Amino acid sequence: MAIYLLHVKAFSRAKGGRVTRAAAYRAGERIRDERTREVYNFSDRDDILHKEIFVPSEYSGDRTLDWARDRSTLWNAAEQTDRRNARLGRELLILLPPEMSPAQRTQLVQRFARDLADRYHSAVDATIHLPRPTADVRQHHAHLLMTCREVTPQGLGPRTSLELSCAERHAAGLGPYKADFIWARERWGELLNEALKTAGFTTRVDHRGARARGIDHEPVPLIPQKILYMERRSGPTQAGNDIRRRYRERVEARLKGPGELERTLKAQRAENRQRILQRSQQKESAPSKVAWSALTKEEIAERRRARYQANKDRLNEKRRAYYQENREALREKKREARRLARPTPEQRSAQRWLKWRQQHPEQVAEPPGVQTPSHTPTPNQAVRNWLAYKDARERLQAPRGPDNTPTQERSTASHSKNDDDSPRKPHRDRDYEHEL
Repeated sequence: MAIYLLHVKAFSRAKGGRVTRAAAYRAGERIRDERTREVYNFSDRDDILHKEIFVPSEYSGDRTLDWARDRSTLWNAAEQTDRRNARLGRELLILLPPEMSPAQRTQLVQRFARDLADRYHSAVDATIHLPRPTADVRQHHAHLLMTCREVTPQGLGPRTSLELSCAERHAAGLGPYKADFIWARERWGELLNEALKTAGFTTRVDHRGARARGIDHEPVPLIPQKILYMERRSGPTQAGNDIRRRYRERVEARLKGPGELERTLKAQRAENRQRILQRSQQKESAPSKVAWSALTKEEIAERRRARYQANKDRLNEKRRAYYQENREALREKKREARRLARPTPEQRSAQRWLKWRQQHPEQVAEPPGVQTPSHTPTPNQAVRNWLAYKDARERLQAPRGPDNTPTQERSTASHSKNDDDSPRKPHRDRDYEHEL
């Protein structure tokens, strides 16, 4: 059964958000953040049904906008700002109907992503996820990650209308932010109902809240994502228990009548105000901290150096303990590395040949008809070229008879005396020319 859900989330650098990491996680790819030099690799994910980047329809046939269709280039461009509190991206999380086929769900997400890209002139990175093995099998959902700036052939341009301040929106003749969010909710509801009708289902969804639909019941609160993940790892938390307690209080007060519900809501609002005041006082008294993601490369390196200086004694103690426990294995690993780094006989011969050429430049004149290769040879090629070069020089310098033929051939012993004792194959002039 189809359920309506549309959740909006913003990625802000001031709160530690990194849009490169978000894009890599949602698309199941490996992306390197060029600003912080960190690599986010989620290529082992196997629950990605579909992923695609949408640009405004006016650039659909423009090849100069191919940079925005590359996921790594697009989100690294969004990260290139020096503002510590910059908003880097905005995401819309939508729940897809499980009764529809994968192709129908993909077409539905594509229509909604294209509408968002055309309305705000931004790039929309759409990814469709299958339900996780440990989650409900009906939780088919999609992530629509939007840029906060318009995309142009020259790069990211001005901020989209969704990111303007209240004064800027008023000067441009735009309504409040609420109008944009209502439009997104209405548009997703329309597209979802159209897709359900086309697929032959009678189920329909409504984007309005319970009060607007005339339903008198207490809506179930949404547990924040950080609290939800924390409870999955370590059990119930105080923040989650407070949310559930206030919900139970409202449900019980609603059953007793409107007057009791009003008193309960008034008491909860006062409690929330007191909690906000306490939090602000704690924040003012605590030393100011800058989010790690808002730091530059130099500031990150300085923090790492300071952290190492503060913990180097403990780290060195752990390293010494690890070495004592794995001494033989580490020694064997070093011996294996030295064995692999030891040059082969061909490499040693090439090294000796290059050293001899540097020490005797006057004796390295090329014989007639022999040319030096223009490229840098490999060690094996250098050995073969060296042997062929020696053969050519000896043939030219050998005494010749009346019929212009060498009076004696070079013996096999001369090979063993002048060169390595490793076996070699005879070389001929045409082989040397082929190598050149």
